[in-house]
Amino acid sequence: MPSPAPVAPVELGELHLPEPVPPVAPIEPPADTIRIGQFETPSPDWLPPEIRDCINDTAAGAEAQVAQALDSIGLPPGRSDRVSGATTAGALLGGAAGAAIAGAPTAAVGAVVGGLAGGTIGGIAGAAVGTVIEVPVIGTVTSGIAGTAIGAAIGAAVGAAIAGLPVAAVGAAVAGTIGAGFGAGVGVGQP
Repeated sequence: MPSPAPVAPVELGELHLPEPVPPVAPIEPPADTIRIGQFETPSPDWLPPEIRDCINDTAAGAEAQVAQALDSIGLPPGRSDRVSGATTAGALLGGAAGAAIAGAPTAAVGAVVGGLAGGTIGGIAGAAVGTVIEVPVIGTVTSGIAGTAIGAAIGAAVGAAIAGLPVAAVGAAVAGTIGAGFGAGVGVGQP
């Protein structure tokens, strides 16, 4: 297979301040597909079609706006479409990676702290009830032990969410921005 021909560089002298241009139509994804810029994947069976359509519509709208903005500064329309598709896909992939990398460890720490706090609170509350509870497979346990287990589970979930979600959001924003920049660079290099 022959190597692709090099792409002519963007001539910065031909770019200008934004001017009014016709709107760019959003790209319609193939059937049963999630399309975010140049990233496409089959829609999972468990995802409701209205959620899939919302994802596709939002991504296609953002991609069209980026393409229109690039058209308005003088980038040729076909090239602006490729740059906007690569930018949108880069933002998605970078954001997902950033959320996972930053949020998961922080959520784990939050789960431990929340589990300890919830277990302590649940154990004290359960002990105050002062009864025994029949648990299948395990047998009879005191209400203090049951309260500790329930409190630990709830505390771990709450702790993971409180600690992990904000850090995941920041990670997604930072890595999404980096991914968008990388995607734009890749898009500019496409013929």
